Amino acid sequence: LRMAEKLGLSPGDENSLIDMVLPTGAMGNLTGAYMAKQMGVPIGKLYCGVNINDITHRVIDRGEFHQQKIEKTLSEALNVEVPYNFERILFYLTGGNESLVKGWMETMDKTKQLTLNELWLKRLQQDFQSASITDDEMCNALRETYESSFEHYLCDPHTAVAVAAATKLGCLCVDESSSRGGTHQAQAIQCPQRKVVIIATASPCKFEEAVTIALGKESWNKWKTNFFPSRAQQTMDLEEVEPFYYHWDHSRYATLKEVQSLWTDTMMHIVTSNFGE
Repeated sequence: LRMAEKLGLSPGDENSLIDMVLPTGAMGNLTGAYMAKQMGVPIGKLYCGVNINDITHRVIDRGEFHQQKIEKTLSEALNVEVPYNFERILFYLTGGNESLVKGWMETMDKTKQLTLNELWLKRLQQDFQSASITDDEMCNALRETYESSFEHYLCDPHTAVAVAAATKLGCLCVDESSSRGGTHQAQAIQCPQRKVVIIATASPCKFEEAVTIALGKESWNKWKTNFFPSRAQQTMDLEEVEPFYYHWDHSRYATLKEVQSLWTDTMMHIVTSNFGE
């Protein structure tokens, strides 16, 4: 809705839908976007960017929701063996057909494989499209986005998966005429009368190792020195707090509500004592 407002689009107008590209692991954000679309938020197509642990891509591309062994990647939060939110997407996709979805999930539990037939695959593809992204493609997208940004925008590795997917799926184009120094200025294009929004899901500050691999040590140090968020740096400069261990006082026969209240008060004290109000 904020993007619709920024772009001057009117929610509810079928000619003002916004396509979205999301990095996808357990399908949580994807499910939320799909639910919002079902509720009337002006969302068009939902594009999924996944890493090589690409069960989401395989089910959207060819209907194969088949469990496979996880491989290590630089976009670790997307390393999901079986996205548990897919069941929720199927529920809304089928119009709330509980018995059908239950049967599918029982098949998945027993065989580690669920294959959608052509009818349901086509229905899924009406709302979703996907791309599988390697670590090299992710690193290239992260680096090119940073080098082409006039505001020194640096995305995290998971958002970079979405950027790479957007390029691979044709949501972004490369303008050869605006290339500078071996890099290209990526710019959003309109799918038939539609804008494309890439959802950024985290801060690069959390993923120094992966970002350094993508940018190189020198570029990471330069960004960290000049553009690292001040509040994040202040937090990192603080002394580490000793772990707090809660010991259940059986003699008090505390109720669950009392324990939760005590835990909340203790955590708030730690936060306000170390980080302020």
